[in-house]
Amino acid sequence: MDRFVTQENIKRYRKLASEATDAVERSRIMKLLAEEEAKLNSESGYVGSPKGRETGGATPENRGVPDGQEQRSGG
Repeated sequence: MDRFVTQENIKRYRKLASEATDAVERSRIMKLLAEEEAKLNSESGYVGSPKGRETGGATPENRGVPDGQEQRSGG
């Protein structure tokens, strides 16, 4: 059940991140997304994920965030 909730959270955070127009909001969402992905990785015992395929991890290519956008701080 926890795994299901984590996977659903990841889907939701990806959607929210792709729709966010504010850099601060996107940054918060990306932080939450990273936490959920780490949780999923620790639950499955999987350490690495090339391009995020095995665990549904977000990469700049599949999360709808332009390159470099995730590195900006809010302001």
